[in-house]
Amino acid sequence: MLRRTRWLCVALAAVVLLAGLSGCASVRFYAQAVAGQATLMLARRDTGAVLADPATAPDVALKLRLVARLLRFAEVELELPVGGRYGSFVESDGVVLWNVVAAPEFDVAAVPRCYPIVGCAVYRGFFAREAAEREAARLGVDHDVHIAPVAAYSTLGWFDDPILSSFLHYDEASLAELIFHELAHSVVYVRGDSAFNESFATFVGSQGAMAWLLHNDVDTGPYTAALAARNAFRDFLGLWRERLATLYARPIADDAKRQLKAAAFAAMGVCYGRHRARLGDGRYDNAMSTPYNNARLALAAAYDDLKPAFAGLYLDAGDWPAFYAEVGKIASLSMSERREVLAQWSRSADTAPTGFTCETHGVPSDRCPMRL
Repeated sequence: MLRRTRWLCVALAAVVLLAGLSGCASVRFYAQAVAGQATLMLARRDTGAVLADPATAPDVALKLRLVARLLRFAEVELELPVGGRYGSFVESDGVVLWNVVAAPEFDVAAVPRCYPIVGCAVYRGFFAREAAEREAARLGVDHDVHIAPVAAYSTLGWFDDPILSSFLHYDEASLAELIFHELAHSVVYVRGDSAFNESFATFVGSQGAMAWLLHNDVDTGPYTAALAARNAFRDFLGLWRERLATLYARPIADDAKRQLKAAAFAAMGVCYGRHRARLGDGRYDNAMSTPYNNARLALAAAYDDLKPAFAGLYLDAGDWPAFYAEVGKIASLSMSERREVLAQWSRSADTAPTGFTCETHGVPSDRCPMRL
């Protein structure tokens, strides 16, 4: 009870503080964030108690024990800071947050959403879908917007993040990747650089998951195939984003640019269909069934674009401590310096692109190259 009371006091103090820092709309946003986080934390049950409860379903107990093994592996083999994180359990409906991303009509970069402590990010998270939809409607008047459901997030070590019941529906490799990704945010986090933070955590997640499978003599074939498809799709999205950026930079009237933009996104769908077999053979059909826009492309870029650079850096470092130390050095640089260093690692890690012809209906370039 003392712990719960302390949580409520912290929540109220945070709302009072933020009220002094922000306007009314911002106060509402931070109030819902504090309330949502507090509600989540107050609903936690210690995993030991859950495992000891005879009412706990066998499949839930099995996954909770797997999480415990993953945490030990993360701490010992990946040298990730675990502490008290994921030592508790919360029943959830599968989506804990809805992130709202916005980008200008003629720009593939997301509008930064800034916060008092962690700096700016490409998204703003809401614990209630209705609140996210209201924000998207507000921004959608003159921006491209995207609402992304979130199954997990990190509090960067500020709190002991719980295991959500939605985690337990993941297969072993995906669960490992999720846990390692979220833990990685406590190793290095650069204020205001979402692409650096998320791409770093994405690399640690996938590389750590592969290490876990190898350590336990689990067949890595399905996960390797999934990663190959993910990398190909990342490059596919990245190259269409580059094409759109070129289009937006053209000195033409907005009406003409708007028509070419619509044609480009239509051509992107056609190009995906033409090369579907090489882009996961249907793995991304569901993703492509919802139209892409500038905001959705920007969000994908934050999580994946710098991943090849971190892969090259890890191979050169040779082990996790050396890798983290090098990433820490790069994190201390300015934004432009970070990008310059990471661009060098991306070039060294890249393979030669393979060209595929796709109709673009007036969009510059008639090629649809992909790194496969």
